[in-house]
Amino acid sequence: MNLDYKVNPKLNSKKYIKSYLEDNFSEHLYDESIIRGNYCDCLISILFNTNNLDNTLFILKEFYKKTKKPEKIQFCIKIDNDNQQYVENFLKEISRIKFNFIIIASPKGRGFIDLWQWVNFLYKSSSVKSKFVMNISDEMYVKNKNWDTKLEKYINFYEDNIFRLRTSVFKNRNYFDLYECGYAPDTTAIYSRKYLEIQGDFSPCFGPDNGQQFVAFYLSKLNLPRHYQFLRDIVSEGIDFEGQGTNVGLTKEQKNNRENLNFLLWNNMFKYKFQNSYFQRARKIQLEIIKEKYKEIKVEDYGYKYHIILENNKPRKAFLCLNNFLPIWKIFIYKLSKIDFLKNNTGYSKSSLTGIFITLYFLIYKKIPRSESEDTEKGFFKLKDDILAKVCSISDLIMSKISDFFLSKPYSREKGLEVRIPFSIKNIILFVIFYIKITFLIVLFFLYHLYKPQKLFKNSIKLISLISFKKLYRLKSNIFTNNLSDQSKSVIVKGD
Repeated sequence: MNLDYKVNPKLNSKKYIKSYLEDNFSEHLYDESIIRGNYCDCLISILFNTNNLDNTLFILKEFYKKTKKPEKIQFCIKIDNDNQQYVENFLKEISRIKFNFIIIASPKGRGFIDLWQWVNFLYKSSSVKSKFVMNISDEMYVKNKNWDTKLEKYINFYEDNIFRLRTSVFKNRNYFDLYECGYAPDTTAIYSRKYLEIQGDFSPCFGPDNGQQFVAFYLSKLNLPRHYQFLRDIVSEGIDFEGQGTNVGLTKEQKNNRENLNFLLWNNMFKYKFQNSYFQRARKIQLEIIKEKYKEIKVEDYGYKYHIILENNKPRKAFLCLNNFLPIWKIFIYKLSKIDFLKNNTGYSKSSLTGIFITLYFLIYKKIPRSESEDTEKGFFKLKDDILAKVCSISDLIMSKISDFFLSKPYSREKGLEVRIPFSIKNIILFVIFYIKITFLIVLFFLYHLYKPQKLFKNSIKLISLISFKKLYRLKSNIFTNNLSDQSKSVIVKGD
């Protein structure tokens, strides 16, 4: 299955537009710019994919009941056009509801696996004048009366209008691990339009809500351990949504197929190129916040890094370097630490070796092994595949013996004194990689100058000047302020 496949939104697609005051839709090409749609003066653009007319009518009516100013709400919806009669019926039914609409009808294509791309296309088709944007499913609807007037109060919450409003069941959650962003994202977050404009769209791969949670996670870590945090998440008050469940109405077979597909897409999200993209999006947001706050700064973009050039009273100019990439080894080590499938993806209790075997099984066969019986309360999991079950049983036995030897019998130096030796594979790997990098750079320097000895003196002088005598010198951090007498107005930004 090609997960890098790109959908062409213009291929056999039509765009249908209806404003709040109109009774019927007008028909246009996908990429036509229409004032009533693309420049509609609205509070929020709400995006979703659907092929379920009953669900769509239900949630639209629920929104209408709870909305004080429906003329300020725009819905952007993607439907399949493989059945023209369905398209006509869909348009006829929803035209009776007084909202602003943009409907994109296009071929079904590969279905569920490519729906994330249509969220990006719907975003780019939505009104550029909308203050907020959100993505939902065709089962989600607003819970609170007059929710739109509450949302209006968040306009200009920050002077730069860069933020997102958290509204889901996870809105109070703090994220300590990258994996949490994958399985517990804020599924109904409302984004200021500028927050998304800085990034360009919702996500570079499957999972618009997961993708934005990754961006928020990296944004929260960019300036550690400095006091100031660039995360712009606001927990909403009085804006909540119903219908946030998943896999509703699927048969057991459909559920198994969906789980296999989801895990395939899950692994894809954690590929380096996508995690690097999420990091770069977070860096763009950080830079935009700094530039909006401190208008006088100059930023130089080198692709893989940014330099913030600083004018000060010192005899030399200075710059703050912000890397625009994630070290690939960090993602590699992180993924290695999550290779135990059962521990990191289920609630079952088995040995880590068993979890690793199941991960390898999935990587080879592209499917999760079926279980013969499950007992979530006891953490019991019995595999259906005989060969894999036997291998895992042996691994459980081996790991239990190792565990008994190392953990149940702690090392004792003296009678009555028990000492356990702390052991972290991750720390050892990080330590080894650091010294490998240093050694590699030193060896490379000397090998190069064995090949070109005439450049040794010149390059040595350059190296020394870079370290200590350069006119433009590199800072480890910088204090930005617009008010020298008020320390609370200062922002300390960490450099790389």
